[in-house]
Amino acid sequence: MERTQDRDSEDIVGSEDVGSEGTDGLAPQAAETAAYFDSLGLGYQRAFEGRKTSQIQAAERLMSRLDPGARVLDVGCGTGLPTAGQLSEGGMDVTGIDVSEGLLAHARRQVPGARFVKADLFDRGLDLGSFDAVVSFYALVDLTADAFIAALERLRDLAVTGGTLLVAVSERRTDDEVRFMDTSYRPALCRREDLADWARQAGLWVDELDICPEQGSEGQPETGLYLWARRA
Repeated sequence: MERTQDRDSEDIVGSEDVGSEGTDGLAPQAAETAAYFDSLGLGYQRAFEGRKTSQIQAAERLMSRLDPGARVLDVGCGTGLPTAGQLSEGGMDVTGIDVSEGLLAHARRQVPGARFVKADLFDRGLDLGSFDAVVSFYALVDLTADAFIAALERLRDLAVTGGTLLVAVSERRTDDEVRFMDTSYRPALCRREDLADWARQAGLWVDELDICPEQGSEGQPETGLYLWARRA
């Protein structure tokens, strides 16, 4: 789970120029999310080690569709592993964005071949350029339908025309309490029958929706929804 409610984008110059320590410049909700993930550090990465098989397979499949050196944006990149590292090792030109400077510090150390910047996806001043593919694995969590559609629109705008979007989220069919690390919350609904419709409302062509078994941070069974779409 590379978790982000707004956790994914902000002003860019270079990884050493952007993303000062702390949550300065972030919207209140993004700053709260950033502070939480700063506190988790590498414990967040360790909690999901060995539990991201479907995510790794999806990234491998994505690379098979891209040319060497293709520009790929990892939204909500966390510590850079596994996705940014996997894409970078596969020859992609990778940029990772996240609101947590603490996680980004680990990402820069663990994946030196990629570029990482502190950024909030919902920052309207964000200017990252365009990417051949945009991925977001378990970052757009606990969003209402309207907010999720808005997030997909932001991802769409970061892709070139015809570019691929690959978004994974946990399916939530009820608002029963969900455990995540040292806390719990009541999630917004996110059902497989709604996801493709939300993508179309965001102006995307939907190619497919894969439904995969997953494990949460404490090993609990979950269902992952992997949306494959393109910018129209």
